[in-house]
Amino acid sequence: MNIGVFTTAGGGGGIFQEYINKYSKNLALIELNCPPTIENLKKLKQNDCTAMIYISDHQENDNFFRTIAEQGIKYICCCSAGYEFLNLTAMKKYGIKGANVPEYSPNAISEHTVMLLLALIRKLRTQLLRIEKNNFKRNGLQGKEVRNMKIGIVGAGRIGYTTLQCLSGFKPKKMYVYDHHENAKVKQYAEYVPLDVLYKESDVIIYHCSFNEDNYHMVNADTISVMKDNVILINVARGPLFNMEAVLTGIKTKKIGALGIDVIEGEGILRNQKNNGECPLPILEEILKYENVIFTSHTAYYTDEAIRNISATTVENLYSYASTDNCQHEVVK
Repeated sequence: MNIGVFTTAGGGGGIFQEYINKYSKNLALIELNCPPTIENLKKLKQNDCTAMIYISDHQENDNFFRTIAEQGIKYICCCSAGYEFLNLTAMKKYGIKGANVPEYSPNAISEHTVMLLLALIRKLRTQLLRIEKNNFKRNGLQGKEVRNMKIGIVGAGRIGYTTLQCLSGFKPKKMYVYDHHENAKVKQYAEYVPLDVLYKESDVIIYHCSFNEDNYHMVNADTISVMKDNVILINVARGPLFNMEAVLTGIKTKKIGALGIDVIEGEGILRNQKNNGECPLPILEEILKYENVIFTSHTAYYTDEAIRNISATTVENLYSYASTDNCQHEVVK
């Protein structure tokens, strides 16, 4: 089975080749040095591809997936846990099966989360900016300690649970979680509460939930208004969870005391831009003017362990499709 991978998917085919070689009798990787536009999708058929590795920062319309089907693609495997960019209705309509990588390294994202929290409460960005200018004064740099804080986590799946484990070592005053499904293991570390209670009680709110149409912009002017003054917000989940205009207002008014984000709505433009020294996302450029904001370029997951697991599972999914026409990580029901 020939597998098409556009160079915009996870950096291209390089990370998958080692695992493809394991199944060289069954799988061949075809690297396409271009983005997956409607016109470029024709390259899939030209290379006799019946599967593709695909990831995107937005969901394409029905016509995009119809075109993929017309090129002979039967399987789409995305190299991520989130698959909101897959138009499942269109895929089912045109007979395209699809799979994701449900777990690759919860530790990677959890450790990044803790890093952001510690950096924010110890004003690390301000310190680094001052030191670059040979300013070694300590005024305004007084920090806080995790043990004196109440922490709320929205989404207590694998990643949220791992973050609870990591933070428990700091012995915070209290930890709350909000999730539709309760887990006995989570209760060892935190108390399940309604979302409005979590918002009212937490000094720090961390987002580990998946993104769907129901929680689009769940952080907005109304929800921010019920949070504590000087609340610290951390988003290492999905950008569209936050209405960034409302968050910017919260930063300006000091309702939000600090912000750590690894993701931001519209971030695809950041990776597709030419490196000309300018920020192509106006809201990001504006919010980074504030030293109590830390942005990392969707790298929370990006560790050696995670990449190995992503690559291996993606290829296992493809091999399963090639061998049996089925996959245990199927997302198109």
